[in-house]
Amino acid sequence: MKTFLYTGMDARGRSQHGKMHALDEVALEETLRSSGVWLVEAKAENPNLAAEARSHAGRFGKGQRRELISFCTLMGFLTKVGVPLVQALDIAAQDCDRVVFSTVLREVKRAIESGLPLADSMQRFPRFFDHGMTSLIRAGESSGALPESFAELKRYLEWQDQISADVKQATIYPAVVMITTAIFVLVLFTFVVPRFVGLLKVAKVALPLPTQIVFGVSDFAKATWWLWLIVLVLGPIAIQLGRKYSRAFSIIWDRLWMRLPILGPLTHMLWIARFAQNLAVLYRNGVPLVSGLRLCEGLVGSQLVGGMILDVARRIEEGETFSGALRTHRIFPTLLLRMSVIGEKTGQLDEALENVAGYYNLIVPQRIKRLFGLLEPAMILFLVTVVGFVALAVFMPILSLMQGIK
Repeated sequence: MKTFLYTGMDARGRSQHGKMHALDEVALEETLRSSGVWLVEAKAENPNLAAEARSHAGRFGKGQRRELISFCTLMGFLTKVGVPLVQALDIAAQDCDRVVFSTVLREVKRAIESGLPLADSMQRFPRFFDHGMTSLIRAGESSGALPESFAELKRYLEWQDQISADVKQATIYPAVVMITTAIFVLVLFTFVVPRFVGLLKVAKVALPLPTQIVFGVSDFAKATWWLWLIVLVLGPIAIQLGRKYSRAFSIIWDRLWMRLPILGPLTHMLWIARFAQNLAVLYRNGVPLVSGLRLCEGLVGSQLVGGMILDVARRIEEGETFSGALRTHRIFPTLLLRMSVIGEKTGQLDEALENVAGYYNLIVPQRIKRLFGLLEPAMILFLVTVVGFVALAVFMPILSLMQGIK
């Protein structure tokens, strides 16, 4: 028994779309004919691909984001030149490199053929097309500006891709240096230093204070190396799971992270930049301010900031201005407050928010590069200090032993 997606025509000439189980196309045609529908086209559904599309949803990295950018670029062009939406989706599905995303687009096409709007069809795959994307598409459909909505989505996704690339470029080399240093120190105190401990104990040499310190640290590292390895590997996983499944844990973690001396302010800037950019895109494309705020709640990457955004939306519904509602939360910086006031007075709130996002998009990568530019020589200096102190602690008793022999 197979599942077929079919297109048919009834006695009045109306198109019929649906899904039906049958042994083959002949049996499907006979079943439809008995109900007064003539089969026009039938295609066997691949359940594995549909299930794969849903199971892989939400795992978008750099390559997947680039795929979405290509999709928005193509759809913006096709809808602008007047290609029908169903045909445009079929072309986009054929143009996809990944089978999973191609399957998703064909599912969206079939949903449209059955009578659903594009936004509702895309909303069936929320992990591929998030609330912000579907809201922009819905606004474009209702206003007749669907090509402009796809162009706006393309610009937004390119902004996301650029800010992500800047952060990764600034952090990847220092992260490699830090990890290498940590592994070297762990191996040094776990495997190398204990060999000298055994040698000096056999020689029964009096150990100076630096040697005692190094040997004590070595004994501790040798006894607990497995614990540190578990913490380094399982710790980040536990934090990610806690942030994903516990809102309270996520809020506490965000508060603690913001209190870190240097990384806290940088992360805060990224949150505000995402908030300003997302709200500007939604508001400029016709999404009401309160609805845009509620959509931004899940797009900033912080449960703490997201909860405050929802409170701002509630206050606006109660009659407060946007800038006045923002002032009730200290997490929103002065720059955002001032630009919001200007945007409200001039009627150009979207441009004011984009100016805020643009400022942070310039500042954050610069500060990250400056931070890790200082961190790199600091890590090298730390490594040299550790190796030098260990060498001094090992050679001091050896020199005492040699002098005793003389």
